[in-house]
Amino acid sequence: MYSNPSFNGMWQTIDKVPIDFIKVDKSLLSFANEVDTSQVLHMLVNFDQELWMPVLVDRNLFLLDGQHRLAVARQLCLKYIDVVVQTDGYTRP
Repeated sequence: MYSNPSFNGMWQTIDKVPIDFIKVDKSLLSFANEVDTSQVLHMLVNFDQELWMPVLVDRNLFLLDGQHRLAVARQLCLKYIDVVVQTDGYTRP
């Protein structure tokens, strides 16, 4: 799991959030571009667990950044994914 203690209390890392709980609203994404299937394929073929970064979500589990990583996780049929979440009002599902 990614570890970064310099979030100044605004963000928290959470292990093993069910992928099905993560929602996508393109208006909330930091880059609202479409998922590039060739980029997802490249990430799958070159997957390196040591380089994997969690996706960023808000307190309601709406995706903020990491739509390609989320697509890769779904292609790998993962049930859970690590996330970095806004902490104000967040409760773990």
